[in-house]
Amino acid sequence: MKLKKALLAGAALVAALGTPAQASILDNPHFRVLGLVIVWSGDASGDPIVSDFVIGTGSGGDDLIAADGRAVVTGQLQQTPTSLAGASTFDVTSPGSAPNFQDNGTAGVLDAADTFDAFTLTPSTDVSAPGAELKSSFFVASNTPFNILADADVNTATGDFTLASVGFAMSHTNDDPAQTNFGDDANASVGANEAGFDDLGDFETEATIFTGTVRTADTPGTIMDQSVRFDVTYTLGGAAGYDLSMGAGEIDADVTYTVFVP
Repeated sequence: MKLKKALLAGAALVAALGTPAQASILDNPHFRVLGLVIVWSGDASGDPIVSDFVIGTGSGGDDLIAADGRAVVTGQLQQTPTSLAGASTFDVTSPGSAPNFQDNGTAGVLDAADTFDAFTLTPSTDVSAPGAELKSSFFVASNTPFNILADADVNTATGDFTLASVGFAMSHTNDDPAQTNFGDDANASVGANEAGFDDLGDFETEATIFTGTVRTADTPGTIMDQSVRFDVTYTLGGAAGYDLSMGAGEIDADVTYTVFVP
């Protein structure tokens, strides 16, 4: 009888030890990082400058910098002038004898002060417009995919030229041996150009020309290191270049590129 009581007491002690008092602590880590797109180029002194700082708080995001930037000369950080001017001279290709052109008047412009030597024609002799290709660039760093819109507005259009007379092409890169201060920590490809845009006439109504698929930032680094450069080429006459059948005239336009978080 005494042994039975002892066993019962031991069982009661084990039961008490098996159900300790309980206390709960609640923790709630919460991080939020908005989509961010930084657009930069250069200023009039050739110094890098950020002109757009877009955070993705809604459709398209919000640009925290009111001013707009200017593109730079490709391969440099020198801001493009208010008007990019292509050469107005002509080149005679495949002549039977050298035309020996003398640019005596306004440099880069074919005018009455200039002279040619007589030259012979061959079945392949033609006329081209060297310098009728203009290139410019801007840089983008992002933590999210982004899209780019383009809109072209005519300033001057005379003679036979319209926005459709100016060919358009755009590419992007994170590697240029001649300009080493960008792209070391950026993705090589961040998206693709939309098809069907060949000249500025396609942008008389604003259109999406680039659709991003990944962020520019690939590995840890600075804004410059995580940037890609977008290169734009404008060519009078498009890929084929100028031809006499295009006629004569003048075309001057403003093209606005808007980078946004879709």
